[in-house]
Amino acid sequence: MHGPIPQNSGLVRPIHIVAPEGTLVNPAFPAPTISRACPGVECCNTIMRALAHAVPDQVCAGVGNLNVITSSGLRSEDHWVHMEIYEGAYGGRPQRDGMDTIDILFTNTRNNPIEDLESHLPLRVHWYELRDFSCVPGRSRGGIGAVRETEWLEDGGFSIKGQGQRFPTWDFDGGSDGLTNEIILERATGERAPLPSKVPYMPASAGDRTVVIGACGGGYGDPFERDPDRVLADVRDGYLTVEAADRGFGVVITGGRSIDVAATRQRRSATRSGRSAPTAQPLRQPGPLS
Repeated sequence: MHGPIPQNSGLVRPIHIVAPEGTLVNPAFPAPTISRACPGVECCNTIMRALAHAVPDQVCAGVGNLNVITSSGLRSEDHWVHMEIYEGAYGGRPQRDGMDTIDILFTNTRNNPIEDLESHLPLRVHWYELRDFSCVPGRSRGGIGAVRETEWLEDGGFSIKGQGQRFPTWDFDGGSDGLTNEIILERATGERAPLPSKVPYMPASAGDRTVVIGACGGGYGDPFERDPDRVLADVRDGYLTVEAADRGFGVVITGGRSIDVAATRQRRSATRSGRSAPTAQPLRQPGPLS
């Protein structure tokens, strides 16, 4: 059901899809087609970016793509497999901020409780939180991705299906580009190395950890038009540093707790013309929770 209207052929009859064979949306055998969500997000981003020029009040800025890690192993004589979808984040919207660390667009999967995961599988989640200081500037800021660190308690292996490590999500109407995905493997031996967005299979040993740093959505609109009180709220929540609030949004905060209204007005007025596009503060190095 779509509201009070039953789904039927009449709903899609006015829609004609043009998908030339051999393209991403209509691949020809033997093209790989696993993990439809990742290219699907890119297709949606492309469509929204095109429509933004015609209907800017009905789209959001770029959406951060997802990552999927499928873990597996053998306990006694029983095989186990677990697929974890690491959420992306929406871009800023005309009247609202982008949604933080949420399953995106059409994949329709739930966020599994950590307690359930740890009670059934040889995995331990050491931390799971929003990215610190990763608020992407815009009149409506970009949604913030999550960081999740998972340790293997027994030997096994994993594969990765993801997207969005090379190119940041797109901004719109004066906002800033979002932040890319990142996946890091921390071996029990102390070795630490980045992983690509696609891994067919990689063995894991007890004590190894994967750190998944989720993408952030793009900013929508001029960040110097953002309500200073909302910028202050983001600083208090740990989404922004005081320096990033000044640099990216032109909001001067004193003592980390209050807005210097006169200085903010002067700063925004002095830098509004000819300034370069603002950027989000770089992500801190992942580490254990303090």
